[in-house]
Amino acid sequence: MTALWSAPYDDGMRLVAPLAAVIMFLIIALVTACGGNGLTTNLPQGATLLADSAKAMRTVNSTRFAFDVQGNAPGVQLRSAEGQLTREGSAKGTAKVDEGRQLLELQFTIIGQDLYLRPPTGPVQKLPLSFAGSVYDPSIILNPDRGIAAALASGKDASTETREQVDGVDTYRVQTTFPAQPLGTMVPGLATDKPSDIWVAVQGSRLIKAQFPTTSGGITAHFSDYDAPAQITAPV
Repeated sequence: MTALWSAPYDDGMRLVAPLAAVIMFLIIALVTACGGNGLTTNLPQGATLLADSAKAMRTVNSTRFAFDVQGNAPGVQLRSAEGQLTREGSAKGTAKVDEGRQLLELQFTIIGQDLYLRPPTGPVQKLPLSFAGSVYDPSIILNPDRGIAAALASGKDASTETREQVDGVDTYRVQTTFPAQPLGTMVPGLATDKPSDIWVAVQGSRLIKAQFPTTSGGITAHFSDYDAPAQITAPV
């Protein structure tokens, strides 16, 4: 009796095994194809994305920003900053500054050539804008000729890495290398021999995020709320 039933059973197993393998192959192929579409295939050229982003950033009137400094660059006291700035160079926000023994949080306002600082204790101090250079001066960022737009236009060997969500925005991640200028005026200690990563919005081409390498770490920048109303006035 065993011999009578063993042959059909063996034939069935020989049919099921190849069929299962074919089904698994089709599933894997389908998943791979779906995962790749829109992520790593048919991506725009990196140089094109840089040029489009540079053009878009030249028209920005205002933005919110957030910077985070990794590492301890000699002479760079800034650890983080966030706030709002305008095309004209006005800015307002808070900054955390490393004073060696402690981390101080300062409120700052920039209007024209004047810098207003409010320390943790004491009254507001009015200083020349040149003083900000010893810590960090964000007023140049939206300058169409010397700011981030000019820096994006100077990127070399750009390659588009992927398409992904950043801060809730659909973006392209581009890896590129920047020369010392003009980006060096905004990124103290920029490492020009290492690539930077930037994230450009799929819609509108504006800069959403950037990671710049420095000689002792890196700086991460986030930008949002483009062209939102900005009322920056001198503190009282």
